Amino acid sequence: MRLSGIKFLYIDGQGEIYTIPVPKKFVNKPIPKLANKSVLEVFLFYETRDRKPWRLHEIGFDRILLDELGQYTLTEEEIHNRSYNFINFGFSTPEELGKREEPLSIPKAVALPTVKEKTALIDYIKQKYPMLWKNSPEVLEKSIKARITAHSELIDMVKKASIIKKKAR
Repeated sequence: MRLSGIKFLYIDGQGEIYTIPVPKKFVNKPIPKLANKSVLEVFLFYETRDRKPWRLHEIGFDRILLDELGQYTLTEEEIHNRSYNFINFGFSTPEELGKREEPLSIPKAVALPTVKEKTALIDYIKQKYPMLWKNSPEVLEKSIKARITAHSELIDMVKKASIIKKKAR
């Protein structure tokens, strides 16, 4: 029987990786060493076989700031910030955006790993989860490319909407 699993990781500025248990009630376990630091939060979505990580499906990223305890709490404000692009552009066309009265919003940049963070993640998966490593390089590149492509498409949509808006004046 195959099931799905998820692992949460933090990668700090030095490329050190911390495994985080699945958050309970949107609150992550504190890591005092990371108090008041910005980290790359990584989500590894995988398939399991015999209750062990077997095949990686997707990797998600988010850049977050931990509090004075080294903890992260997903608040209403954070949820709104994470869904900003969807709220402002989801299911919209350039024509619909161009007709809006308010000024056009600018899409928020996506969180991507730095070269150091990417290298640390690759080394971590290779060492800790050799079964996941088999398809990890492709999944990592595919996940990064998908995020970049989606962001580029939003920027293009806003550019087209801007042209439409100018023509309508």
